[in-house]
Amino acid sequence: MLARRRMQRVGFLMVLPLLAVLLGLTMYPFGYMVYMSFFRYSLASWEQPQFIGFSNYLDIFRDRTATSSVSFTLLILAVAVPLEMLLGLGVAFLLRDTFGERVFRSVLLIPMMVPAVVAGIAWKMLYNFEFGPVNYFLSLLGIPKISWLGTQFFSRLGVILIDVWQWTPFVFLVLYAGLQSLPRDVVEASFVDGASGFSAFRYIEFPLLRPLLFVVLIIRVIDALKIFDIVYMVTFGGPGSSTHSYSFYIYKVGVSFGWDIGYASALSVLLLLAVSLLVNLLIRMLRLRETLEL
Repeated sequence: MLARRRMQRVGFLMVLPLLAVLLGLTMYPFGYMVYMSFFRYSLASWEQPQFIGFSNYLDIFRDRTATSSVSFTLLILAVAVPLEMLLGLGVAFLLRDTFGERVFRSVLLIPMMVPAVVAGIAWKMLYNFEFGPVNYFLSLLGIPKISWLGTQFFSRLGVILIDVWQWTPFVFLVLYAGLQSLPRDVVEASFVDGASGFSAFRYIEFPLLRPLLFVVLIIRVIDALKIFDIVYMVTFGGPGSSTHSYSFYIYKVGVSFGWDIGYASALSVLLLLAVSLLVNLLIRMLRLRETLEL
């Protein structure tokens, strides 16, 4: 007993330096961010930080650009994420046990492996009004040229399409692996009993995949709320502020133009709270569904 306690104490002492570094690199910046969110502190001025309480948080609700960035982020969450889930699940189901499965699987994973900077530059050229391939192929169908990056509707649609293109392969990969791991004997038994492929998927495979679907959904929700790279590379928030995502607006306020550390900290704290509440809500929904099924 004494030897076990001594070994545990030695192990804790050996881990303690790494734990201290980890806490210093994570907890201290987080605590300092929360602390600075109650101050007026701009690096563009020579003034000392001034305590203003919850004024930064109240200013968020009066800031039109902040509310616009929230609406655009929620639009991505409401449109892009469901599309990615449906397309990923559909492709995983259709591609399973098909001829050339490995080749198609490798090709489908290419968008996920392309760095965001490269993807952003490529899509910016694809969306070019005069010489972009997208408008060229649309012209072959008799559709006039579209200003993909010049109008609010099409610029938002363009960002959503890029997000779907980039992250549908991730959903496909996870769900494809889940389908491959399902017990085949149960599905084959349903075929013997006269079930069709769709019925077997609906009543057997889909319920078994549901926990994995929730996990993928949670991951994609978190990523969608933090979307930054595509907006930065393709539209830079334009035209105007129509494609400002919430994370991109935090970057503009705190780093790019504003240098307003206090206000950017308040925006970041609200983003963290929103992500935490939404993820906890999804987890509770999953647990509630599991409880009802039991």
